[in-house]
Amino acid sequence: MRRKSQESDARLRASKADRARILDALHDAERYSSAPGPLRPEVWRDDLLGALDELGAALHEQHRASSEPKGLISSVVEVAPHLAPSAEELHLREAKLVSEVTQLIRHLADLSRPVDVDVIRREVADITREARELRAWETDIAYEAYLVDLGVGD
Repeated sequence: MRRKSQESDARLRASKADRARILDALHDAERYSSAPGPLRPEVWRDDLLGALDELGAALHEQHRASSEPKGLISSVVEVAPHLAPSAEELHLREAKLVSEVTQLIRHLADLSRPVDVDVIRREVADITREARELRAWETDIAYEAYLVDLGVGD
């Protein structure tokens, strides 16, 4: 039993680290997106590309880790099978978000296209909003499984 508890603690620590990396990357993407852009579009684009690259990498890693058999969400489904549909939808939305970030990076990196700062800012806002919603949803799923279903919560 102690080994299982240690494994759960390790999964939770890994998930927290992934979530912290994503949050830092979200902040950077929002900061660079809202920086002055119209008068210096190339510098703005390069700064934002760096932030989006980090966000994309962080989201991809978290998505990969959460779908592994020893990942947090997989372990949640083990102890609370009724959460499997929510976990599956979370996984699908995470994959879609990773794809959207990748598409935005490709769009920004295409130097043959002009930069429309307002359009890009809206896309970044949509991405960061979705990422925050998914973070909250993941927390809700984990909370329900570990604190409610296992009886260690309120």
